[in-house]
Amino acid sequence: MTTNERTIITGTAIAAPTVSPDRIAEFPVREDRSQREFLVRMPADDLGLFLTPGVRVAVDGEAGWVVPGRSWRGEASRTILQARAVQAPELALAA
Repeated sequence: MTTNERTIITGTAIAAPTVSPDRIAEFPVREDRSQREFLVRMPADDLGLFLTPGVRVAVDGEAGWVVPGRSWRGEASRTILQARAVQAPELALAA
């Protein structure tokens, strides 16, 4: 049995979201405090933001499985974060 822990992170989007055929948006975020990388996943219709690499985001969700990084590509391991909400405070100020 896997136990997921609720977490809130603030960090920088490393890449723009990609959307799978089953309408799941997925994008990596590097947390500011620990520099840990998370793979944020949520229904694409619930995302409601246009994110680009380098945008600061706040994500509320549940952390679970760890996706191992591919060392030959210089990728870090990433914890999957099933998001409930994603906010981009800087984008709100620009609007």
